[in-house]
Amino acid sequence: MAPIVSIGIPTFNRAKFLSQAIRSVLQQTFQDFEVIVSDDQSTDDTAEVVESLADPRVHYFRTSTRLGVPRNWNACARLARGKYFGLLPDDDVYLPEFLSSMVSTLEMSEPLGFAMAGVYSVDDLLRPLAETCVHPTPDTFKGVDAARFQLKWLACVPVALLFTREKMCRLGLWREDYWDDWAFIVRMAYHYGFAFVPRLLSGNRAHAANLSKELGRQGRDEVLDLINQTFDVFGSMLPASPDILALRAKCNRELSHACVLKTGRALLARQWSEAAWQFRRARNLHPFAGIDPGFVQLFRRHRIHARRQATWLAGRRLSETPVVGL
Repeated sequence: MAPIVSIGIPTFNRAKFLSQAIRSVLQQTFQDFEVIVSDDQSTDDTAEVVESLADPRVHYFRTSTRLGVPRNWNACARLARGKYFGLLPDDDVYLPEFLSSMVSTLEMSEPLGFAMAGVYSVDDLLRPLAETCVHPTPDTFKGVDAARFQLKWLACVPVALLFTREKMCRLGLWREDYWDDWAFIVRMAYHYGFAFVPRLLSGNRAHAANLSKELGRQGRDEVLDLINQTFDVFGSMLPASPDILALRAKCNRELSHACVLKTGRALLARQWSEAAWQFRRARNLHPFAGIDPGFVQLFRRHRIHARRQATWLAGRRLSETPVVGL
């Protein structure tokens, strides 16, 4: 008999954190689940870590070739049997009531694409660094309102979400021809709606080897990733209404601001051709990118984020107590 929930954990050389991720599922107050560990050709003791947990609900699969992200995310989803699907990164954790809260929310509402909760940013020892709970009350969002919410906050980290698997499959899962993380979430939000649960129910680990930082070290062009994802999101929102056109214009304007910031960094580094390329990209996205008043707001947000990062690195955290004992 199929479980109610399938939790997919795509992993690669993260045995250090993987055990905690799996155990955070095993200690859930809601127990009707399966765990799918998709090992993308790890060279560490990942297999031994999974075997040591000795729980029949935990299923280990090793990919035949190196898939990378997001192909391994899709591998997890295709192996799942549950009505609902959670993608749990191998360095993140659920708090004990995550599944019970999310499943009850989805069961009480009309069919939606997913439920979304608040999330802690945590350090290596799972001590809270910051809290992200972007909406104060339980609420349901659909259509353009749902897309606007997600694009405004971009707080849709996988560990904070539980999907309706049938709707994921209907939409086609994550795109594999470019780096697709949040675009899939926005597409799901727009087409099927989502429910927000205003509780902090998971921990998103901030450390030197997390996925976003690893992608940065590989030299990925993060602005190009954002542009690709934005094109994908709005390409799926048809027919284009005035609200959608206004939302796309806003996104293009904000992307142009990011290009202006990159232009400034390139100029400071005397990388003249890079600066010219970034400025051309900014102008193509928004003709008045350099003088748009919204750029000042972006700069302020960037400075605020930098100060928060500095605070975290200085070792000041919300609490010395881990968000969950594992």
